[in-house]
Amino acid sequence: MSTFTSRAAMSETRARRLRLASPSARYVTGRAISNVGDWLTTIAVAVSLWSLTQSVTAPAMAILLRVAPRPLGTLAGGHVSDRLGPLRTLMTLNLGRAAATGLLAAAIGARAIPLMLLLLVISQAAGAAAQPAGQAAVPRLVPPHSVARLNAALGAVDATALVAGPGVAAALLTLASPLGLVAPVGLVAADAVSFLVLAGLLLTLRPVSSGAETAAAMGEPTRPRAGEPAAQPGGREWAGLGLMLRRPFARQLSLAQLGIFATITALQAVLPAASAQRFGSADAIGWIYAAVGMGNAVGATALLRTRHRGLGPQALGVLTVLELIPLGAFALVSAFWADVLLAGVSGLASAPYEILAASELARTVRADRLGRVNGAVWLFGYTGMLAGGIAAVTLATRLGWASTLMLVWFCGAVALVAGWARPRRRLSVVPA
Repeated sequence: MSTFTSRAAMSETRARRLRLASPSARYVTGRAISNVGDWLTTIAVAVSLWSLTQSVTAPAMAILLRVAPRPLGTLAGGHVSDRLGPLRTLMTLNLGRAAATGLLAAAIGARAIPLMLLLLVISQAAGAAAQPAGQAAVPRLVPPHSVARLNAALGAVDATALVAGPGVAAALLTLASPLGLVAPVGLVAADAVSFLVLAGLLLTLRPVSSGAETAAAMGEPTRPRAGEPAAQPGGREWAGLGLMLRRPFARQLSLAQLGIFATITALQAVLPAASAQRFGSADAIGWIYAAVGMGNAVGATALLRTRHRGLGPQALGVLTVLELIPLGAFALVSAFWADVLLAGVSGLASAPYEILAASELARTVRADRLGRVNGAVWLFGYTGMLAGGIAAVTLATRLGWASTLMLVWFCGAVALVAGWARPRRRLSVVPA
């Protein structure tokens, strides 16, 4: 009996080690390290630009340049992902991000502000390109029934990084403040190393299934429907827009991303002014960000064992409304803890729809088109971010921050409802 028990324990330990060494576990680990590193750079660049210029203009320009290259970057990333494969694309992009971030650290040390801003544009374009490639990689790393769970794990580490990353960066900068620019340089250099770690882990990954195997496992044909053109992995970068517009669910998701991301970005832009006006200090924005991150983390963690493989249009509509409404209510509710609660509710609603919507696309879009379709969806999201940021910069001083936020929120709600006005039938299980 003892021998049998010992062997069983050894088998269980070996199985646990195999699970930890699985491609999905390595991918999640690399993503967690890279996300925390990305927040180190975000905080370090803002602090170093303020230190070098003593003006809000340079940090504000940095925020704009973080968003501006993303729309085109995400389209290019989806195209390259379909052509070369998502894992190879991700590895190449992260090597490029490591190089650009390393040069950014050197530029901070050299006090070369124009070069810092240029490298920021390059790194953000590469980061946007990695977004659709990362989503397209998920169904290659796990069997179909585990796609939503892996998306949930990635959502959980993204949310945790949102909470932990800024806190770690702030603590390190405070401790190393006597060193001047040495501290931001060190944080950005650490981010460059995090990209190298992720690229190294990606190099060790081997797909567990091809797109055809995934479709077959789900009982789906791999050929296009009658009258539908065959896949063209080498097609134009803009092909993802046409693919997205022909799919009701992807179209609804894209318009929801457009409206929600615009509202979120406008809120982020006016949040320091709102906090200073309402609560007497801009430092309160840290609690708002933490509440969003905690809500995201709870929502993503709740789906770690989900058996859902996707999301229907009705559920998508409900969850997107639950995320959008608290963002507008922030302009009307002035109690501190009520605002924190609204931010948490918005974050809690966003995690399930983002995770399950990504799983729905992986379930219904053919693997050789998934990168471009995801790229088109993220194009709408990043365009919303750009529009929200521009609206905040141009209107907040004239209308006030609350009126500006409500105006952007109303436009976002119109975009979201426009997605419902389209045919909302559930996607066929035949891959796009």
